[in-house]
Amino acid sequence: MNHTRGIVLAAVWLFGVAALASPPQAGLSFEVSVSDQGKLAVPGVRVQLKSGDAAPVVTDTDVNGKATFHELKPGKYQVSIAQKGFEPVEREVDLAPGGLAALDVTLTPSLEKTQIEVKGEASTVEQGSSPATTVTGQLAKELPNRPATVADALPLVPGVVREPGGALRISDSPENRSALIVNSADVTDPGTGQFGLTVPIDSVQTLNVYQTAFLAEYGRFTAGLVSVETKRGGDKWKWELNDPFPEFRIRSWELRGLKTATPRLNFEGPIVSGKLYLAEGFEYEIRKTAVYTLPFPRNQKLQEGLNSFTQLDWVATSKQLLTATFHVVPQRLGHVNLNYFNPEETTPDASTHNYTGTVAHRMSVGQSLFENTFSVTSFDVGVWGRGTNDLAITPQGNLGNYYAEKQRTAVRLSGLSTFAFAPVHGLGIHHYKLGLYVASSEENGQIAERPVDILNGAGVLTERITFTRPRSFEISDIETNFFAQDHWIVSPRLSLDLGARVESQQVSGAFRVAPRAGFAWNPIPGQGTTVRGGFGFFYDRVPLNVYVFNKYPDQAQTFYDASGEISSGPFLYLNTLGQARVRHPFIIQEPIDGNFSPQSVNWTVQLEQPVGRYLKLRTGFMQSLSDGLVILNPVPPDPETGLGAHLLSGTGGARYRQFETTARFRMGETSELFFSYVRSKGRGDLNDFGTFLGTFPIPIVRPNQIANSAADLPNRFLAWGLVQLPRKFRIAPVIEYRSGFPYSALDAAQNYFGTPNERRFPRFLSLDARVSKDIQVNQSYAVRVSVSGFNLSNHFNPEAVHWNVADPAFGHFFGHRGRRFTVDFDVLF
Repeated sequence: MNHTRGIVLAAVWLFGVAALASPPQAGLSFEVSVSDQGKLAVPGVRVQLKSGDAAPVVTDTDVNGKATFHELKPGKYQVSIAQKGFEPVEREVDLAPGGLAALDVTLTPSLEKTQIEVKGEASTVEQGSSPATTVTGQLAKELPNRPATVADALPLVPGVVREPGGALRISDSPENRSALIVNSADVTDPGTGQFGLTVPIDSVQTLNVYQTAFLAEYGRFTAGLVSVETKRGGDKWKWELNDPFPEFRIRSWELRGLKTATPRLNFEGPIVSGKLYLAEGFEYEIRKTAVYTLPFPRNQKLQEGLNSFTQLDWVATSKQLLTATFHVVPQRLGHVNLNYFNPEETTPDASTHNYTGTVAHRMSVGQSLFENTFSVTSFDVGVWGRGTNDLAITPQGNLGNYYAEKQRTAVRLSGLSTFAFAPVHGLGIHHYKLGLYVASSEENGQIAERPVDILNGAGVLTERITFTRPRSFEISDIETNFFAQDHWIVSPRLSLDLGARVESQQVSGAFRVAPRAGFAWNPIPGQGTTVRGGFGFFYDRVPLNVYVFNKYPDQAQTFYDASGEISSGPFLYLNTLGQARVRHPFIIQEPIDGNFSPQSVNWTVQLEQPVGRYLKLRTGFMQSLSDGLVILNPVPPDPETGLGAHLLSGTGGARYRQFETTARFRMGETSELFFSYVRSKGRGDLNDFGTFLGTFPIPIVRPNQIANSAADLPNRFLAWGLVQLPRKFRIAPVIEYRSGFPYSALDAAQNYFGTPNERRFPRFLSLDARVSKDIQVNQSYAVRVSVSGFNLSNHFNPEAVHWNVADPAFGHFFGHRGRRFTVDFDVLF
């Protein structure tokens, strides 16, 4: 309670300090002239003029490259110019009677960005209806957990959490319902829909996280969108070496081997000055993660691999830019999903290889922009157990070896073409955009599964699950999407986003239409208040693993009595693709097996209000109603034939509501604090297909139920940031206080006991901090030394619970990670 009270008092103090922008006084004109490096006028460039906390004024340059503002009051103004493909421009001007009345600006190609941010949080209506959250890249790398990839940084965003099993959930939905695009290219696994190992954070320029993206150009998801733009090389060579030294494990003052080694090398610069630029982010990782519910040394999860992202940019002309990227991620995993109930011998090992290459061409055609992106993504995955013994599942924990061996390869080739028209003036300003996306995907592989035994609390066999012979599978698919949208600036105080997508997926036989609309409105002139909202239909692309489920080995179940004799069975459950009866005005679907069209209807409303120059407040509500989700459900066997089915059908649903309040406090360019509180509720069908068809499937298929979702967190408070201190010290705190994750109680037969997910872990509280200092060694390089502390309050945050009622320790929480510290060392060139 004292910790929470301190957090609230600190937030109130921060919210109250900001406030001073004196209003300007009266009557001037100001002209901005924009040209490119060839001294040619650039029409259609958006120019924003802002004074203090007053609402900004925005206009576009005319055919002569000029933007004129009238009826301005004397005072200091911020001039902001943004044009895709060019460096943004920020200037401060001081307008006075008889003083400066014009500004000349020369745009340069956008070749160097060093920030990582989530767009869309500006308060002007020109930013549109789709809200997001902003994260600065340099700030993210300063935080105690030192995120190495995009996925590591995502839980900093309200509405994004990492569940106990390690998977990300956006808007309380599994990863396979969200989309991840890098430089406009889809990089999710075609087989599972999962993100995989994401781009190194050092290579990221901009990171956009949308819980509700109402622009029609975004599609193929029903939950959230993560959009990444990578960093381009600059005009000067820069080098950075992070974490160059390994960390060793010391127990009882004795060296017990290597713990982690995660050196990261980043460099960028011109290969041919003014023409060809290179940016490289490279990470080598050996990581042995301790599981605190198991004794040392048999508690080490192993991870070893490379993560390399290379980008080449060729400036063909002032109007054309050609970009090529290569992402290479080979990785070896050991003791996957290791925990108290799954000791070393029961866990699988895995080898994954993810390769992605893209080529993008951007060309300005007058005031219009024509973009083409071509990409190829490949996922190779191998999973195997650590022996050939049967897996035995008991109330106290599992024995034997992991039951499944899988090898698969999935490949996607895709092309995206978009054309953004020059601004059209008439009843405001219209920014029209059209796009076409075509992708060809294929997957092939084989899977073999060994028997699984279910034992009761006394160790007596009660059920045996066997599988038919190993099976091979192969499938291909073609997707075609088209969108049209209009970002309509009705007036400086009102903008509308109108558009629609048309999507088809050959393997599902579906043709889907997704209309969307949104708005941004400044209701009170001069106050900076912005109201945003939107409504839209969204559809998932269905991963290929869903359509090869009927080619997986079928399951047979045999039940035994206390004497070890067969009491019933064996019952054969055939893997079956079902049909979903579609009653939706925007879906046309053929009546075939597997005609899945997961869909959601989302709406949101949000209010933003700046308070002075340093503080911005935001509050909002969103709701997502999802139907047609793909779920797996057992169909009881026929008493006469003994045949049942594991039916994969598009009959699932989910409901999610979220109320969010955030505050961002900026103290100059290098100090920033972010506070958020999310009140949410998520319910839906529990048997999501990803649990059974993912990279590491589980063998037990329980009857589907509707209950709280696996990551339902009614309350979550999150605060983080970076504060500069004297003598070049800095501190980066992270505070999280939330409800505990839900869990389900099971009985000795591994069936649900009571209502699933009605019990919860204790409330979670963690106070982490990282203190660092840069030491300049000479003019060429500096070193950064940092100390990070985790769970400084030593709050009891258990990682596990005995959830089986046949376990004598039922209900006991354990696996607490206490207060701990680490030391980091970086070299900056």
